[in-house]
This record gives sequence, structure tokens and C-alpha cells, in this order.
Amino acid sequence: MTVDGRSTGTTTRYERVIEILDQAAGASTADYGRRGPFWRVPLPELLDLQVHGVRMIAPAGSAEACPCCEPESRAAKSGLILGLRGEAPFDGSRFPPLPWGGGRVSQEDISFISDWIDDGCPAEDRQTTIAAKGEVSTELEEIGGGNFEPDLCNFEVYEGTPNEYRYEHGELKQRSNLDCMTETQVDRLRDAFRELYKLNKWPEDRRSFNNQALVHQNHCQHGWERFLPWHRVYLYEFEQTLQDFARDVTLPYWDWTMLQYVPSKPQDGQVIPTAFKAFLTRASLIYLENATPNIPKPQCDILLAEMIEPGYRYTRLTEFFAAVGKMIGPQYTAGDYRKRFIDALLAANSLWYPLRYPAQYQKDKKPVTVEQKFHYHYPTGEDMEQIRSLRTFRDFGGGSLYNDSFGFLDQNPHNTMHIWTGGQNPEYVDPTLPPGDVSRTRNRGVEVRGRRFHTREDMYQQPMFGDMLSNLTASYDPVFWPIHANIDRTWSEWQQMNPHSLPADLDAVLTPWSYTIRDTLDWTRFGYEYVKCSYIVPVGLSTPVGRFVSKPIDLPKPARGTFRQAEVRLHRVPQLPRSCFIRVFLNLPDANANTSIEDPHYGGYLAIFGHGPCIGGPGHCEVPPKNSRPYDLRPRSHNTPRNHRINVTKAARRLLEEGASSLQITLVVIGADYNEDNELLRLDGVSLDLLD
Repeated sequence: MTVDGRSTGTTTRYERVIEILDQAAGASTADYGRRGPFWRVPLPELLDLQVHGVRMIAPAGSAEACPCCEPESRAAKSGLILGLRGEAPFDGSRFPPLPWGGGRVSQEDISFISDWIDDGCPAEDRQTTIAAKGEVSTELEEIGGGNFEPDLCNFEVYEGTPNEYRYEHGELKQRSNLDCMTETQVDRLRDAFRELYKLNKWPEDRRSFNNQALVHQNHCQHGWERFLPWHRVYLYEFEQTLQDFARDVTLPYWDWTMLQYVPSKPQDGQVIPTAFKAFLTRASLIYLENATPNIPKPQCDILLAEMIEPGYRYTRLTEFFAAVGKMIGPQYTAGDYRKRFIDALLAANSLWYPLRYPAQYQKDKKPVTVEQKFHYHYPTGEDMEQIRSLRTFRDFGGGSLYNDSFGFLDQNPHNTMHIWTGGQNPEYVDPTLPPGDVSRTRNRGVEVRGRRFHTREDMYQQPMFGDMLSNLTASYDPVFWPIHANIDRTWSEWQQMNPHSLPADLDAVLTPWSYTIRDTLDWTRFGYEYVKCSYIVPVGLSTPVGRFVSKPIDLPKPARGTFRQAEVRLHRVPQLPRSCFIRVFLNLPDANANTSIEDPHYGGYLAIFGHGPCIGGPGHCEVPPKNSRPYDLRPRSHNTPRNHRINVTKAARRLLEEGASSLQITLVVIGADYNEDNELLRLDGVSLDLLD
């Protein structure tokens, strides 16, 4: 290249490209897929070279565009320029910016390399820079290689359910706290329940909701050592049926001691989870306008404005119809109109149930509390702690014939929550009793004989008590499942504190299945664990992540102040070639190797022992593909990617108590030399898990 006819440089442009990249890379040891510094390969090889499937120099002639668009340059399509600029896929979504482990290249030098590519990647022409006053200059900006702080790659939280991710990788799925689930997760649960309801039209299909509920009616175990093992299997079998239709769905649990339920005065609290309350949707109005008899459109418009758009949820059917009567007239709350509204409510929320009267009780025709009616009290946090403090399974879960005892967990909370959610129908009228005679109502259970469960006509009935009040009908109410999931969760927590306290008769068979009590002792063999809530941040194993920084993870209000433990989990970390330890910081995205572990944002650390160089031939250290051969009975390879957990409870609790509503995860990888190592860590994902 010349200025005013004079040669202005002694270095070729190609040599300057290599020099720029060398300076930026510094002491980085990135291998770029076992190629080392790829820009140092012979130029003909560089023109065709790919790094993890991305071509570094776009082929000649790749700049064409459609006639209506400006042509995109060859450089703009080259992976090298995309990587130096930090553009996708080098924006942290798949790979960190180039060069890995070094410093960023200045915009001026990126433009220099871009021009060189657009000029055809010549090997021999000389480079020159023009000083501001027109003088020739060969001074070049130095880039601080090893001191570079890489751009933060803010990884997005997974939009699907966490169980979708776990299912794909064979991890334990999670049963979550019902009040901490997203509306999307609750809707997935509703959809799965609907599929089982649809099967009721085939009476012999064992997957139908009716047949699933009949198992409890015919085989349920209470009052002895089989209570907890039997219900653990029952939950598992029902959950498996749900997963036949929605593989990522699990049964959530209802923690009735949370603050919104006001355990000390529960009639003034939320009473039942919001997900199980009654509501109408816009689709409900379309149905009601076309039903027989139909609700006129003007009345539907009133419901839209006063009930649906504000998003009202109704704990009890009596409250719903009281609102309907006030909004559009009492004539729409009785007879066939009442039935059509029940149809619409069932269609809108498959978790709602019309034969449920939570916390509604009467005595002498006056509203009373559960204590006044049944002499049970709502289970408080103190009650649950007392139960967890028991030391023998006999006292906790029930005793055998020779050591007889009705387990405390089986009494309160179990029995109480059945009574609490079942309740008493305030509109019930017993035609066999004289007016005012209530002498025979105290112990009257739900009528079972001759009743066809889950027909639509059954849903219109007005029984004295809700179905949850009798173990013969309880499992027909969807609220049965989160109550029993919380009972199972309590047992799992107690097992961890008392691993040697076991139920009697471990070889007893739990009918109608072939499981024994012994089979139920390890709940993880059934493929689940309990968490309050969980958030997955996918990463990908294809390349080192550099520094990991998640986007802020918004936490639901019920989860912020009541979790027992907070964990950051690293998913499917392969054997790393070098040892390192990984520090976790919360809400400190610019943390680095120099950030003090005394910083209040420091969460904890994890140490990983390096694998070292492979001692074998090609493929020696590769993990055999899962199910590669049907009769390969060998245990898993010792090189199988592993999951790691870091307890960050102290830092998470401090930040949330100070007013934070979200948590952002930063991982800092530190090598054996105590310097940050941005070319080592590979992992498939990161999660934040809160445990009760």
C-alpha cells in the first residue's frame, strides 16, 4: 500500500492480523477444539478453518444479498469478526467473545482485520496507518492481554418448566411448592388433570381419574405403619399417569403453614391455594352465551368487566354465586343456570371441585370454626416442628400390631387437612329431618353406595359434607394430591434426620401393587425430590463458558423469606482437564478472582479435581452414549458428567432481607495459580434451587 507513491510499511497486513490476535490472546491456553491459536495455521488452511462448527473466514462470494438489500460484506459473515465483536454466537449464548482467555481487540483493529478479509485476505500486501496530520505512522495500540476482564455473558433463565430440562438429562424431577409455581407450570398441571378426566368416558381404562381415585377408596391405609409407604406409592403411580400425558408434570405440595394461610387464625387467611380456587375466563363467557339455558350477552359483559378482567378467584362456590347474584341477578344462581356456571368453572380450572366447602362449618345453623365443629385445630408451624422432632417411626408414622400406635403425622395435620378442605355445605337441607333438628348431622359421612363418581350430575349435587371429609371419596377432589405430597415431603425430611428409624414389617406388600414397604424407603428411586422453587439457566457443553453471569432471577414473594436452604447447582459438568475451584457470588455481576470472600455477596465455593491428560488412545476418556447397546450392563463411566451443589443460603437470605426481589448468579473459576481461568469450565446448565 502507498501514500503519495511512497511505500509506508514493512509488515504485511496478514502478519499484522496475526500480531493483533497474538497480543489479544496473551498467555491464553485456549485450544479452540484442539487447534490452538487457529490464526497461526497456514493461510490456505485458515480460509477453510472452522471452530466448533463456525467458519472463521466466510468463503469468497458469500456477500451477495437480495436486490432490494444492501450487500453484507464477507467480513461481516465471518466467524472471526463476529467473535471479536462479541456477536452471536459469540455473545455468550453459545461461545464467549474471541479470543478466549485473552483481551478484547479494539474497534480500530477489528476494522483493520475486517478490511483485510473484504480485500480477499491477501498474504503479501503491506499495512499502514495514517496519522491525524497525514504523516505515516506504524504505532499500534497495545492491548492488555492477561489483565482483560471479559464481557459479561448474561445467560437467560429457561422459559420452560425446570422439569422439562431435568427430564431430558435423566435428573430427578422436582415437586415444587404450589404457591411458588408460575402460572405456566400450574396450567401444565391443569392440562394433565384434564386428560385424565377425559378418560372417564371409558370405565375400564385404569388411567382415568375415576379409576385412579377408586384405588384410594378400595385400598387406602391409615392408622398404622403402612400409611406413609402406601401413600408414597399412590402419589407416584398417579404422577406417572399424569406424565403419560405431560412428561414434565409432577405433583406439587401444599405447605399450609405459609404466612398467607395465617395458621394461628386460618379462617382469616387464604384458606386454600389460589391455583385450586374457582374462576371464569373469556372462553367461559362464550360457553355461557351459547349454553342451554344461555346467559344473555349483556349479563356476560358485566361478568367480564366485574369478575374476569379483575381476575377474581373464589374460595367457595357460595361466594362465587353470591357475586353472580349481585352482579347480574339471583335468578342466574339456581336451577339449570347454576349447572351451566358449574360447567364453566370446571372447564376453566380442572383443579377446582364443586363438592368442596373449605373452612365452612355450621353449628345450630350458625357459622363456626373447625375447632368448634370438630375439635381439631389447623396445623401450625409449631405443630409440624413437634412432629419432626419425634424420634421413632411408631410415634411419627404409626406402629405395628405388636407396638400399636396411630402416628402423629396421620392425625394432625393429615386428618385435619381433610376436614379443613372438605368442610360442610351451608346450603345443605336434609329432607328426612324435621326443621331445626340437627341431632344426626355430627358424624354423618359422605354417601357412597350407588353413587357414580365424576359424572357431571354428581358435580351438581348438594351433599352435607365435602368429599375430602371421607376417605372413601377424598381422592376425587384434586386438592387431595398436594395435601398428601406435603405429607410425603414431611416424611422425606424426617427420614434424613432419622435414617435408621424404619417402619415395621418392611417386606409387607402394599396392595394393589407389588411394592413392599422396603421399596418405598428411598424416595429418589421414584425419580423426584422436593424443592420450594427452582430456576434453570441453560449453558451448553460445547465450549468453555468463560465467566458465567445469569440474568436476574425474579423470585415469587412467597419464596423470598421462608426457604430453609438455597443452592446453586452446576449441571452435567464433565471431567475437567485441570483442577480449579469455583466461587459463587449473588447480585455481583462484576465479581472476579480479586473479589474478597468477605464480600456480603459471596455465596460459597466448589472445588473440582482435574482429570489431567488422557492416558489412552482415541476415545479412551469419552463417555459411552446412553443406551448405546441394549445389554450393556456396566455401571456408568467414571467420566460421566456430574452435578455439583453449592449452599448459598446465608448470602441469599441476607440479600432478600435487605429488599432484593431477584438473585443473579456469577461463577468465577479460579485455577491452581489463584488466577481466573476463563478457558476451563464446561457445563450444561446452572440452576438456583430454594428448599423448604
